Amino acid sequence: MDFSGVDRALSSLSRRQPPLPAEVLDLSPRLLELLPSQELYENEEYARGILRLMELGSTASVSKEEGEGGAAVAAGVVRWEPLAVGLRLVVDYLEKKTNALLKVVAIHGEEEEEDDDDDDEEDEGTGLGTGGGGVYAEGPRIPKIAGTAGAPTEDDLSKELLATSPPSSNSPVFELMMALPTIIDTNVEHSEPRVRSLVAQTVGAYARYATSLLNWLGSSGNAETSDRGEELTKLEEAIQKVQVGRRSIHSAILISLKKHLEMKEPVRESNNQSKASDGALDDTTGWRALETNLHGLASYIDGCVGRGLLGGSYIAEEISLFQNPSQEEEEKEDVSWFLLGLQHCCVVHVNRHVRAASAAVLGVLVKSCMRCSRDDTTNQALLVDEDSPFRLVLKESLRATLADNWSQVRMAGSVLCRRLVGALIKIHARDAGDDGDDEDVTVFESAVGDLVPMLLPRMCLNRFYLAQGVKLYSQDTWKLVFGTAQGHSPDEEGLHSSEETKGGGGLGAVARNAAPVCRYYSKMCDADNHAVREAACQGVAELAQKVGNHPLYAEYLSPHVTMLLQALLMCFHDESWPVRDEACLACGTFCIAYADECLPELPTIFERWTEQLTDQIWSVREDAAVALGDAVTAYGPEMLEKVLAIVRKSIPAAKDQPSMTREEFKKLQNDAAAHTGNQLYSCGSLAPKLRKGGAGRIGCMTCFIDRPRSPWEATDGCIYLLRELCVRFANGDHTEREDVVMSDTILLPLMRELADVCRLSHYPQSDDLRTTLWKQLPPIAEALGKRRFKGLYLDLFIDLLAKNLGDSSGSGTSQLSIHAAGQCAEELAAQIGIGIFRGRLEDIGGQYAFDRVMEERRGEQHMAAVNGRVMVQ
Repeated sequence: MDFSGVDRALSSLSRRQPPLPAEVLDLSPRLLELLPSQELYENEEYARGILRLMELGSTASVSKEEGEGGAAVAAGVVRWEPLAVGLRLVVDYLEKKTNALLKVVAIHGEEEEEDDDDDDEEDEGTGLGTGGGGVYAEGPRIPKIAGTAGAPTEDDLSKELLATSPPSSNSPVFELMMALPTIIDTNVEHSEPRVRSLVAQTVGAYARYATSLLNWLGSSGNAETSDRGEELTKLEEAIQKVQVGRRSIHSAILISLKKHLEMKEPVRESNNQSKASDGALDDTTGWRALETNLHGLASYIDGCVGRGLLGGSYIAEEISLFQNPSQEEEEKEDVSWFLLGLQHCCVVHVNRHVRAASAAVLGVLVKSCMRCSRDDTTNQALLVDEDSPFRLVLKESLRATLADNWSQVRMAGSVLCRRLVGALIKIHARDAGDDGDDEDVTVFESAVGDLVPMLLPRMCLNRFYLAQGVKLYSQDTWKLVFGTAQGHSPDEEGLHSSEETKGGGGLGAVARNAAPVCRYYSKMCDADNHAVREAACQGVAELAQKVGNHPLYAEYLSPHVTMLLQALLMCFHDESWPVRDEACLACGTFCIAYADECLPELPTIFERWTEQLTDQIWSVREDAAVALGDAVTAYGPEMLEKVLAIVRKSIPAAKDQPSMTREEFKKLQNDAAAHTGNQLYSCGSLAPKLRKGGAGRIGCMTCFIDRPRSPWEATDGCIYLLRELCVRFANGDHTEREDVVMSDTILLPLMRELADVCRLSHYPQSDDLRTTLWKQLPPIAEALGKRRFKGLYLDLFIDLLAKNLGDSSGSGTSQLSIHAAGQCAEELAAQIGIGIFRGRLEDIGGQYAFDRVMEERRGEQHMAAVNGRVMVQ
């Protein structure tokens, strides 16, 4: 079924197999023919056709009918497709009627000016991908909820004057509206998920149009219609009947929601989740009708807009659901289940779709709180008062969803977080004014109050989360809350502080709340999800870099350094190599910022660094070298001697690599027996894969490497380490420490031995080692300087480079190695001078290979320029 448009939905009915009943197949073409009509939404045949289509999808065929191609439709079978298409047509119908009604009010010039501070600038629900709207089902992450039509522009008003007549009491829309409450009530728990999703969209469209009718009826612009007499009375009666239907829909949703909340479900336990097949099923599939009930409720709440309701919002109309009940109300009816049920769905429900949908409901409730007049702040007090039941539910729900194991739920929590924080800041700005702000704290801290220790750490960590949607959205939220640092690009992300930023901006807020932030980061370093552990390590590194190096805020973080280092040391044993990688870099950053505080743990950290230097993953080896360079920067000559000892020991390690031909290596890689009978995993696998220190963990990727480390990888790590030492300390005029200089007495023997080791070719991975050498040699040459490198170091590698350049004639050499050699030759020639470099190659007969490489480079650059011009045109 295709629900992307009403025409596609109707056309889909004829393609369903087995064929649908004959009446459905006859009705859908007739409705398709009516679609181009300009008076479509006042056409009785169209409205009644929609009702008939939904009726055919709600009742079973009474006899056995013969379909096309001889297929039979069994008696008593109810086909859901006509109902789904009918609901899709209803959503479109009501949205168009709502837009027309808004234009009527605008043309009369009587539409109230909306207070921009009372609503969000964006609607952050999530569409269902079916043309309507919904809340966190399928489709994009942050589109608009169903029926949230904006105010018409002047161009819209001038182009669509045909749609500006007021509604009449005999309009077919009222016949449709009278029938919808029963249809919704009947199908809110339909067995087909697509029908339930469309029911949720219909609820939102119904609520939007119903409340828009009240707005129109109450507008002063309708004074011109006072002479209509009996017609106006009938119209008012019809509108009031629609309101009765709207409230009955709301009651049906709440009854169904309460019933599903009372159902027993598997308890969500972080240690056991997804380990059994039944738990995995409950954690991923749609959970009965509870999810779509929440979708429908969110759409209904978002549809209740305008001054037609008390205070102009859902919460104003249903205020008893959000306040502590009095003794009389408790005896009459217990309504506490509503907020507690939403909290239950967000925090402990086993199904991730339910948790995300519940967070979306809370989001539109926050939006509803802001939909009130300037003089009526009762609803907004639900967000501000620290003992408000609604605020307490929001607090616990955000605590859980912003740290959920599923990115879908974490995204829903991030949307809720932005909406709540934005609302609190608006309320604070209105109530406090310019004179009531404390210059020592940010507006965020003043507005959010007791929520800061819970919200701030989660907002910080989600800026590094692996899922791009969560990461980018959280980074954007951070900029909206704390602004952009002075002198920085708006696209630059991170903690910042400037003289123009009140309270030190995000950097000041984090520093003042260092204790909860550090505790949360340390806890997340031991989280079940490897993506969370990786993000936590990145967050810890940011603390060291931004807070630790700040003259005003460094002392705030100092008491927590030991705790953070312990968390990072634990991550060194992680079976996910990205986590080990980030922990390694973070420790180096901490050593620079807090050298004295790190001294007690330095021996352990140094041992972990040297282990990482021989890791199976090349990027881990490189970042271990970066961390060791940071250690030399922090601790000076004593640390340099320890690092040089590691280099001298590990450079010759490739000589111990066992001999193996390329054919033997390829055969080993393609050995079917070695890859048979192993556990298979995919990105969506539900089984625990990545473990932290041997304990079961849940992740979405398998980064586990279990092969033994090879001797050549130690030599490879030393190449990265030599690059770091040269770039940081080779030049005495630009060294990071005046007491540390890599003189030629130290460096030349190491480079000579490295060149000899890289000439070995008795093992197939030697090409990988030379690839690393050619990639790191240009930055080493630039750090040493033209004269120094040309005089002492160029001749060590020139013959090996020339040989690698000439290996492109099918010798079996890796193409990566050949390409890296060509890139290295081009960069070295640019640094030293192309004539001098070619002259050195002539001495060993390598000038022709060099000329060929340079010609290829020029050809590639020409093609890139041509392609660039074509793209611009």
